[in-house]
Amino acid sequence: MSAPRITYDSRGTPGILAEDPVSAFQGLGWLHGRHRPVQTLLLATAARGELAQSILPRSDLLELDRLVHRHDIPRIGASEAKLLGEHDRRCLDAFVDGIARAFRENGMPIELRILGCRIPPPSRETVLSGFLISACLGLAQAQERMERALVDALSFGANAGLLEAIFAPHLTGWRPDVLRGVLRHGELAPSVRGIVQPTGGSNTWAVAGERSASGKPLLAGDPHLQANQLPSLMFEVRARVADDFWLGATIPGLPGVGVGRNRRVAWSGTFGVADNVDHWIEPLRDGVLVRDGKPPVAREIEIGRRFRTSFRETSWSSPRGVLAWDGFADGPTLSARWAATEAGVASTLSAYMRLASSHSAADAERILEDAQTLSLHFVLADVSGDVRYVQVGRIPQRSGGWSGLYPTDVEDWVGVYTGKRLPHALALSGVEASANEARRADDGATLSTLAQPPYRRTRILELLESRQIHDRASMQAIQQDLFSLQAHALRPLFVSALPDGPLRRTLAAWDCRYHPDSVGAHAFELARAAAFNGVAPDLGGEWFRHMLDESELGVWWCTALDRLLSRTLSLDETPGRRVRAELAKVAGVTSSRWGDIQRVHYTNLILGGLPAWLRFDAGPYPLPGSIATVSQGNVVRSEGVSVCVAPVYRFVTDLAEDAAWTSLPGGVDGSRFDRTYLSWLDEHRAGVYHRIAPPDLSET
Repeated sequence: MSAPRITYDSRGTPGILAEDPVSAFQGLGWLHGRHRPVQTLLLATAARGELAQSILPRSDLLELDRLVHRHDIPRIGASEAKLLGEHDRRCLDAFVDGIARAFRENGMPIELRILGCRIPPPSRETVLSGFLISACLGLAQAQERMERALVDALSFGANAGLLEAIFAPHLTGWRPDVLRGVLRHGELAPSVRGIVQPTGGSNTWAVAGERSASGKPLLAGDPHLQANQLPSLMFEVRARVADDFWLGATIPGLPGVGVGRNRRVAWSGTFGVADNVDHWIEPLRDGVLVRDGKPPVAREIEIGRRFRTSFRETSWSSPRGVLAWDGFADGPTLSARWAATEAGVASTLSAYMRLASSHSAADAERILEDAQTLSLHFVLADVSGDVRYVQVGRIPQRSGGWSGLYPTDVEDWVGVYTGKRLPHALALSGVEASANEARRADDGATLSTLAQPPYRRTRILELLESRQIHDRASMQAIQQDLFSLQAHALRPLFVSALPDGPLRRTLAAWDCRYHPDSVGAHAFELARAAAFNGVAPDLGGEWFRHMLDESELGVWWCTALDRLLSRTLSLDETPGRRVRAELAKVAGVTSSRWGDIQRVHYTNLILGGLPAWLRFDAGPYPLPGSIATVSQGNVVRSEGVSVCVAPVYRFVTDLAEDAAWTSLPGGVDGSRFDRTYLSWLDEHRAGVYHRIAPPDLSET
């Protein structure tokens, strides 16, 4: 293997000239190590469960280390590394070698040197573990927390019948009387600030050649993750690989192009919101699992802490999963099991490395059928005109009609949905779109119990159907659309329920767009917050209000909560009267410009919060959009930290040309001391895209 050549275009976007995929992955590793060393090292350190030991013994890092060890992620990564085929090992080892070379040439990143940290570079095993962490944080972990929230809501007095109605049909068969008695001995999935932050959704769509001005398919993708992180979560790359090329976004520390294209195929994914985590009620008597007649299995975990002594704790498990148990108390508790930890990490890594070299949309679909760790919807398009959809992941098949949303003491897993058993579709009408929707398995089974509402996907399809022929400009305009179908549905109900006053008049005149200059957007959010105060007594009272303010519950329960508001405002019952009373309290409020209300700071991943004159952080800036707009803009509070969920990468490509148009909230380099640290942030905020194309020998 000859060494790759690294180049840069006129805007500073790096390129790789490589003779084959192995050499290209070595170049990608070098670029990650050179330009995004902190992110790369943090992911590897998290994969070892050593963040508190290597960085600082902060509570959030300790909780993440505990989570990693509780799921036994380091051991799984080491085990899965042995299952890689020869070509996959060569590609992965080249990637890891490229990172190590960059560190040898450039030394430890200055941000980590300021903290006095010395961290080993990634290994084959930590990259595999890193894939698991990427699938866990904010994804499987949030599903687990939100299922636990249902149990907590019951314990704080929530109306079980109401919960069953708004989450219908997914709570059919649950036993609220039993769940109210479940013991709580700490969190199985605590909220943590991790390396990959909570998601609120993503968009992707494609149109076939007959709907394109160029005669070839167009594909657009924009993942929505934590957008106010510096450096940006995504790292853009261009590679020429023999007679092929790769263009698109990567995640530092992981091999593969997550959103992108090659000469023949383009791809982009959205989170599948699959229910791949389940809970069981586990009665314990005299330290014995009643269901099994055996004591729980104990596993000792040691968590290192920098500047402090390490501490040990015991992780307990039943045959069904990890227990939320203190090792002493009798009574029913819960166990949790995550399907992605059981198989498929090596095959997933292989699939994402091979995807970049796929030959057609059908070939990409076959490759992705081996991806099991992350639950994703993919839209694929190729130069022949083929546009299609495929879901990937590893999702439990459950017995007895159990949806998986609530803990059970009876049902179990009887199989798994993966590969060809997951949804596939051809875009027969020339259009395909995905935005965190719920789709069903080949036998009609439920795959997602907390899918996002259909607002974004419906709006995307409406805009695609609004014109016969699309081009790059129309695709970019859709990505930046700020019209809310959520507001379109609920606004008339709020207007009808509000007494006359400034809030009602502002709402009545609003165009349902979350532009920074809009005062109607703020009026709608004030009315929605007041309505939630009205239904809070039926959902756990102060517990519910706290969870709305300080957790991701409002994102994951959005479908159910909007269903509840529509139902409550349409009926003259006690909850409806409470909601109207709460709306009356805010009827006289004068709303403000949305851009003055929803503002975010862009914060450095390691040294965020330092004085503004040091320029590690940026902002505050207005954040347009809402949870329901195509260009999502949503601020989620978690553990006292505000996380901005918005597009972290915008990608549009026309398969008639060897190029793509992109935008990301940050620059190439992850260091505040480099001139490219913030280079594209203002362009991203303004909705401006730049063109990327395969590198060539003329580049420096």
